[in-house]
Amino acid sequence: MKIEILGVNIDQINFASTLSQIDSWARGADQKFVVTVNPEFLVAAQANPKFKEILNSADLATCDGTGLVLAARFLHGKKLTRVTGSDLSRDLLKNPNLKLFLLGGAEETITILNKKFVHANIVGSSAGGRLNSEYQLENNGAVLNQIRSSGANVLLVAFGQVKQETWIHNNLATIPNIKVAIGVGGTFDFLAGQAKRAPKWMRAIGLEWLYRLLKQPNRIRRIWRATGVFCLLVLREKNFIRNLKF
Repeated sequence: MKIEILGVNIDQINFASTLSQIDSWARGADQKFVVTVNPEFLVAAQANPKFKEILNSADLATCDGTGLVLAARFLHGKKLTRVTGSDLSRDLLKNPNLKLFLLGGAEETITILNKKFVHANIVGSSAGGRLNSEYQLENNGAVLNQIRSSGANVLLVAFGQVKQETWIHNNLATIPNIKVAIGVGGTFDFLAGQAKRAPKWMRAIGLEWLYRLLKQPNRIRRIWRATGVFCLLVLREKNFIRNLKF
């Protein structure tokens, strides 16, 4: 079952079922695209119809944000369960049966992940490099060859929202060995310990955004979009606010 929030369909699926589904898909014949949607994604999708189309084309869209849980309840009286990119990636790295390729992040970060997740089956990695205006890497062909030759069946892409989803959408068909591709944002830094997540109690009550703001005040514009702007858009969706423009 799916719940539509601001024009984007989010799957009603829990964490265990998500892991099980990815494990099954990784052993299958078809290619699958997974997005971990947070409020910032939905705000970006309002001004970017192509991005909204890409999100809705995904085979699985998980709820990565307390804001989506609250919005689903407020708009539709339905329940969503959080399945974050960070938690999902952590458990995928613990599954030795998956052959993982890590794309994005710094080489130092990948080195740390290899040492930290000693049982992970990381068969290849690349920092990727600079993306052009069409969200293709400057060395796109070389990276695609590297992914193909690795024999990986699961691809984790850490370019950040919009960029990673667009890159996957544009390139997945050219890397047929990849059965599941997932955009994971800043997950590599979190898992390597180079960036700290909020304490569990703050995450449990939906205050991870406040922790990030206190730690990185320069993120205030992004956090405002993910909290204030998102809330206003949800209120407009419910017809509590009209003629709202950004």
